[in-house]
Amino acid sequence: MKALPSSYRAEHWDLAWVGFDIGMAATLLATSWALWNKRQAAIPGAMVSTTLLIIDSWFDVVTSTPGWDFKIAFVSAFLIELPAAFLLLRFSSKAVHGSIANAHSKAGKELASASLWRTPLMIFEDEN
Repeated sequence: MKALPSSYRAEHWDLAWVGFDIGMAATLLATSWALWNKRQAAIPGAMVSTTLLIIDSWFDVVTSTPGWDFKIAFVSAFLIELPAAFLLLRFSSKAVHGSIANAHSKAGKELASASLWRTPLMIFEDEN
């Protein structure tokens, strides 16, 4: 098994990072729009935004150079990105649970479990 090199000079690092940040900003804007307009698209948008915020904070911290660069990355991760990710994750979890309860109610079915791991996808239940 080959070991990863301890360092590697990446070409186009700035392009990759700017592209990631633009994608993250677009996702956050789309999620914000969907939340503001009370659209179901806010749920997957929040899930994707959560993932991108966690990834961004991780890579900002672990790729920063010692000193001010690391301090700024660390503070930004723990005071902005991770709290925002937590809020979006909490929203998406509550919204999914609410949507499941609403779908069961409208279908006249009892919600067997509040756990997402135990709740079957209703779209596959009656396909026999």
